Amino acid sequence: MENHILLIRTYVPVGIGGPIPPMELLYSASQIEKEFGNSYPLKIVDMGIGDLSESDIQAEIESLNPKFILLHAMAWEAQPVHNIASLAKNHNPHTKVIVLGQLATLAKDYLVADPNIDFVVVGEPELTIKDLLSALENRRDCSQVNGLVYEKDGVVIMTKERVYPHDLDSIEISSLSWDLIDVKAYARYANWNGALKENFYFPILTSRGCPFPCTFCLETYDKQFRARSPQNVIAEIKFLQDKYKVKEIHIFDAVFNYNNQRAKDICQAIIDAGIKVSLAFHHGISDDIMTDDLIDLLKKAGTYKVVYGVEAGSLRIQKLIKKNLNLSHVKEVIRKTSAAGILTGGYFMLGFATETEEEMDQTIDFAVNSDLDIASFFKATEYNDILEIYRTKDRKNAPLNFQDVSYYSVKRSMARVSSSELNAMIFKAQRKFYLSPKRLLRGFCKYPHKLSYLKNILNASGLMLQAYLIQSLEMEGKEKDLALQKTS
Repeated sequence: MENHILLIRTYVPVGIGGPIPPMELLYSASQIEKEFGNSYPLKIVDMGIGDLSESDIQAEIESLNPKFILLHAMAWEAQPVHNIASLAKNHNPHTKVIVLGQLATLAKDYLVADPNIDFVVVGEPELTIKDLLSALENRRDCSQVNGLVYEKDGVVIMTKERVYPHDLDSIEISSLSWDLIDVKAYARYANWNGALKENFYFPILTSRGCPFPCTFCLETYDKQFRARSPQNVIAEIKFLQDKYKVKEIHIFDAVFNYNNQRAKDICQAIIDAGIKVSLAFHHGISDDIMTDDLIDLLKKAGTYKVVYGVEAGSLRIQKLIKKNLNLSHVKEVIRKTSAAGILTGGYFMLGFATETEEEMDQTIDFAVNSDLDIASFFKATEYNDILEIYRTKDRKNAPLNFQDVSYYSVKRSMARVSSSELNAMIFKAQRKFYLSPKRLLRGFCKYPHKLSYLKNILNASGLMLQAYLIQSLEMEGKEKDLALQKTS
């Protein structure tokens, strides 16, 4: 067996969006390189690039015969994780299989019960993986590695919780790690940002953690906001531009503007350094703490798109999910961001537990009557339901499968409406928001690439038509069932 480490990002498409560069694997690879040099040759394989099958992954495993396999997965990607772990052990039972990512943190007990999985990393992975490999290399007791779950002699061992580092300037993605992936390939796929302004982009993290108590969010592993210095962020952007000639950066922070002064300092540093870059924040800008001066600086620094997480237009639901936004203020922030010439998007969820149709209409009306250029309407989900799916997956006629934990599942509803009625509400939201001549014209004028904008509108129209057909078939099926009941 070679000392190769194979890092695999599993990918199961569940809706809009698409594969993005696997940052947790890149950070992990960087720490392995930093600790061990070239002792462990590394290879990253992303199943979302090239639509790779499990057979393709099996061929990679057989060709590389790795000593370690790192599997990164989202909650709804549990099945390929178990399947690939089995393939790895069937090929070589001595290969160590390590699982990390959202699925690992949520379902650690079920993952470690799989005899084909050796270790599960809980939370931020890179330092835990570095320490684990060091312990295995030096034959030390793995129980001293914080943030780890594994089984030994039939006993599940859960080590101490890892204390995450506050000095993020010392944790970076190395040049070698970036070279392990073809970043430009990601621009060929649909992504969370929609149409790109430039030919390709690089993702970066300028901070980690989110202190807000929103009940629906499992985006971060830590509730403490930890940030890189503005100087360190600027150095990374300059490095990426110098080496890779990148012109577009996507910032994937959970809440970039939690420290408003720091956010302004980063923007001002970009301006002062004369860096010409297109910035997109399609992930983590908080609307309720956005300020006029930050909007102005974001625009001057090169920002062309910002997406705000509004989630609900109902005050009761805002309180229920502990988002607690001042909706009037948020609507004004949206207006000012759009007026600054920045493409402005919003994320919304429909179908929270106990939510009524009237409350969902309030959310739809908020989006429709705002100055948003783009709106995404997701189905509210409870990621911890992955545990219930694990408990029921081997039963006959199990109601749900792993993919049904995603925010696009057509089978689920926690609200006071059925799943088919909730699906209809999401279709209604898309139709009311996008079939607005004023919004379409404004979006066309603001979008950096007109052809891409028209393509996105056509794709959205296709999705709406698909949703309409699904809804029609569901209604037709119900009518037939009622007719049969009446005749029986």
